[in-house]
Amino acid sequence: MVDLDQDQTALPTATNMFTKKNDLLSAAMKRTSEWIFSQEISSDVTVNAGGTSFSLHKFPLVSKCGYIRKIVSESTDTDLAAIEIPDIPGGAEAFELAAKFCYGINFEISTENIAMLRCVAEYLEMTEDYAVGNLVGRTEKYVHEVALKSLAGAVSILHSSENLLPLAEKVKLVSRCIDMIAFVACKDSQFGAPGRAESGRNDLISPKSSMSNAKSVVDWWAEDLTVLRIDFFQRVLIAMMARGFKQYALGPILTLYAQKSLRGLEIFGKGRKKIEAREEHEKRVVLETIAHPALSDMERKKVCSVMDCQKLSREACAHAAQNDRLPVQTVVQVLYYEQQRLREVMDSSLNDSSSLPTKAKQFSIDIHPVPDELSTLRKENQDLKLELVKMKMRLKEIAKSDDPKASIGSPSGPRLSFDKPPLPRKSFISSVSKTLGRFIRADGIVPQSAKRRNKPGKDRRHSIS
Repeated sequence: MVDLDQDQTALPTATNMFTKKNDLLSAAMKRTSEWIFSQEISSDVTVNAGGTSFSLHKFPLVSKCGYIRKIVSESTDTDLAAIEIPDIPGGAEAFELAAKFCYGINFEISTENIAMLRCVAEYLEMTEDYAVGNLVGRTEKYVHEVALKSLAGAVSILHSSENLLPLAEKVKLVSRCIDMIAFVACKDSQFGAPGRAESGRNDLISPKSSMSNAKSVVDWWAEDLTVLRIDFFQRVLIAMMARGFKQYALGPILTLYAQKSLRGLEIFGKGRKKIEAREEHEKRVVLETIAHPALSDMERKKVCSVMDCQKLSREACAHAAQNDRLPVQTVVQVLYYEQQRLREVMDSSLNDSSSLPTKAKQFSIDIHPVPDELSTLRKENQDLKLELVKMKMRLKEIAKSDDPKASIGSPSGPRLSFDKPPLPRKSFISSVSKTLGRFIRADGIVPQSAKRRNKPGKDRRHSIS
């Protein structure tokens, strides 16, 4: 009975001790949480990280951050009140997550922020030397066990690492992600294309059929690669080729990447005249990297098929017409569209003469367009010619209606003389007016004095003997 009672009393005692221990731990965690967020305990240090100020406490930071511990220990000021961390990777957002980890505040780790957390943990020296289960070990475990188990996670980490260089290279995030992407791509390409050992009729399979079989497999992951920067994308392709990736499958990947990366060029060509220098540089690098001279003819044709020849500038058309590395079909398209463009310009310049006066009126009302001046001068010239012809015909009719004897000469006219110099020739209009006034009166009757004056001239002219 005593032993039984002892056993029965011992069991509740052990249970009570375990419960009491849990209560103590919960109370300690509660007190720690209350100490962190208590308004009574004021902050003793201000950390300026990434352009943002954080009012924190030294103890939780120093206990897990080797970088901050060194700053505090090496400082000559015993009451260090401010710490400057201007070039922290990830900026203020990364330091905020690291501070939450130091204070024991829970937050979610995902493939979007794991690269930032891994780099900031490395920068702040949050290793196992300062605390067990520190941020470096936690992030490495997540990268190895979760993030790099899928191609989407590897691409997401690699894309996030673009803004975390060179620290992302130091912790080998970039190299591990590239190897993972190349491994998955080569593994899927082996299932997409027929193997050489499957059948003896593989030589009869055309490259087009192989490409169509592989395209359905590579498209699902090639779409994810389009978010990468061109230098990372190039490194991924090199790693894929080193692992034995099929060359015929590179064409669809390059085409898809060019379509996604150069999508904004048509907007910049017709819409905005000025684009940012950074965007222009990135697109130029993409073009120069994709249009590499080491590409095969088939790959070059696929890349050039994405290019819209109608939207090329004059300099680009001139360069394309003289580039021997471009496919013949592309050069022919460039020359055809350039000829069509010149033809449209010539037709518009000839047919749109009516639009010129409206454009000229925008600058000055007094300035008349050149086509109107030419047409006016031509019309005036035609009118003058017509009046001259009418006057000549009228003079001929007058000469025919008059007596031929009266139209021979006139005593009042200038007589020929050898001792006097010849008089200067009169103008055509003055001679015509004087002739009309001499022969014709207002009533149309020729005066008798003119006839009497003309007879002696006739007699003198024929009295030679």
